[in-house]
Amino acid sequence: MNRLGSLLALLGALGCSSENSQARRPLNESMAGARTVRESTAGSANSPEPVGGVAHLPGTAGATSGCETAGGSESHSDAGAMSPPGAGWPGKLAPTRETAQAVLDRITALYQDYAAAAEPKGTHRLIGTFHEDDHAPHAHALLKTVWEIFVTPALLAQPGMTVDFVALLSCHEMGHLVGGFPFKGAQVADAASAPAAEGQADYFATKDCLPRLWADERSSNAAAFTELDSSERELCTSAFSDRQSQELCARLLITAVQAAPYDHQEYLAQKLEGAACGDPKLTTPDPHVVTKNRTGTLDGQCRLDTMVAGIQCEVKASGTTIPGYLPPDGISTASEEAARPFACQGGAGARPKCWFHAGTPSFDCTGFESPRCLVEDGKVGYYTCNTTSGPLFSDCFPYECLTDADGNPSCGP
Repeated sequence: MNRLGSLLALLGALGCSSENSQARRPLNESMAGARTVRESTAGSANSPEPVGGVAHLPGTAGATSGCETAGGSESHSDAGAMSPPGAGWPGKLAPTRETAQAVLDRITALYQDYAAAAEPKGTHRLIGTFHEDDHAPHAHALLKTVWEIFVTPALLAQPGMTVDFVALLSCHEMGHLVGGFPFKGAQVADAASAPAAEGQADYFATKDCLPRLWADERSSNAAAFTELDSSERELCTSAFSDRQSQELCARLLITAVQAAPYDHQEYLAQKLEGAACGDPKLTTPDPHVVTKNRTGTLDGQCRLDTMVAGIQCEVKASGTTIPGYLPPDGISTASEEAARPFACQGGAGARPKCWFHAGTPSFDCTGFESPRCLVEDGKVGYYTCNTTSGPLFSDCFPYECLTDADGNPSCGP
């Protein structure tokens, strides 16, 4: 069992097609709006309305949940891809409360302008914090007038957890807030945004968020490069022409591989269908091809594919535009076209077909942005809307449909 074996007692994401022979321009040159951030430590607080998250549930390497076997439970062959926590760069350091809070603070500082630009301008803010009363080991995003990403103390105590892994999880949650199309569902009332799909949040994390966060951490990136095995190093040297970008690629790749078994065990724990029993690997890309976008939880291999695609995509987010979010109506059937300039449309950096389908008919959720209690065919309930499946009516029988102080409906006695 190699270095990833220790992670399989918990709770993924590739195997992107290899890059063509033409090396791309330096990764850092294409980082529009990237800010200089130093490796540091530091603190914040508050908000509601969950829109996405990665709950890393306890599990075992032997979990099956009826998954499809794909060559058996083969151990991970990328031995150089991950080191256990210990002394050294953040990819080896176990997180503390202070270092994790520093990561949250730095990420929210990078994307504070998105919240400030949200309509009505000046009414939204973005925070990153701990939820002390939440005892599950997970990270999550909350979307309302206060945009929040948070982690729980229990997450930091997970075996194999590193500072860089916390950064990846936090960037994934930021992706739910500003990552854009494809969306999980309708515009969230008062939030001036809509939750991005799980795959889109992974893509955003390695394509946009982590590169901005780590761009100038040269010593840590260089240390990561020395950890790669020959095949992993070839992926980075083929994708990028300069050493600085190759080293950043290495750190992103190592962190994506760290996440893979965690994400895969979460998928198996939920007893979702279609999961391969073998560990996610860089050499075994997910062969599935969807006919419409999958917006929910993904198999670990598909998530690894997605994160590695993000690493190799040179198209970066710019300004404060949430890709595909079209005020004043939020998301619509035009969302995919509006988001097109913000992602790679082909090649190794394109979102993998195991969850993304270009040209997916998207239901227009206009009119469902603010769920409210109503009577439909004599039944009391409320509607929510998903751009993939359309509106869903929640029948409250035998209970009533109640509205909270913020106008959000729910069923209750």
